[in-house]
Amino acid sequence: MHIVDEKGTKMSKSLGNVIDPHEILEKYGAEAFRIWSCLEGNITKGDIRCSFERIEGNSKFLTKLWNVARLISMFPQAEGKVELLEADKWILDELNLLVGRCRANYEAYEFSMIAEDIRNFVWNVFASHYVEMVKTRAYGEGGFGKEEQKAAWFTLHEVMKNILKILSPITPFVADYIWLELYSKESICKESYPELKWKNGMEKLTGKLMEFNSMVWKTKKDQGLSMKDQIKVAIPAELKVFEKDLARMHGIC
Repeated sequence: MHIVDEKGTKMSKSLGNVIDPHEILEKYGAEAFRIWSCLEGNITKGDIRCSFERIEGNSKFLTKLWNVARLISMFPQAEGKVELLEADKWILDELNLLVGRCRANYEAYEFSMIAEDIRNFVWNVFASHYVEMVKTRAYGEGGFGKEEQKAAWFTLHEVMKNILKILSPITPFVADYIWLELYSKESICKESYPELKWKNGMEKLTGKLMEFNSMVWKTKKDQGLSMKDQIKVAIPAELKVFEKDLARMHGIC
């Protein structure tokens, strides 16, 4: 196994395709380099391709995580008993699956699979779908009641806490910084790995939910509408459990 350039050519000073690690650290930081190493470092795939573009692409994940954490920091942690809505139960079921998969992969030292799984969950499931679905509710707008708002607050923080715990062995400084800012005066290093505790049976709707959201976004784009514009569209019967959140999210009228 070798470190090769973007084209698959072995790095060599004579070819001028060597990347200086110091330049990478200065430009993108150590955490971006760590997560790139995990994502690209699957030794079963042979040579590892390295380029500034690849590292920069992975650094964007950390930026996404920062942005989501910043949004969540605007909301207090819910106190007392919370009655979860179906959308909350759904993302917690997806989180439960992530916790289980990553635990198994940590035990098998499959770091590339862990990093890819976390990145996909944060970017393509949590941020792109759940956060967008409950943003209106979390702000207390759109006709949602206080208890519904509290459920969104609880779920946003619950998911973020667990993401940070799972991610901390890979990007310890970013995870610890966010943890200290949002949740504790003690380092995340003292925390235990998350337990499996959410089993609502909602994960079976993930594919249909993501497909519906993508369809509405594409329809608005095709019609020259902004994401905030109202639109007439039928919510599928199996997704009616998310109707209130989906209606506010998409402006369905």
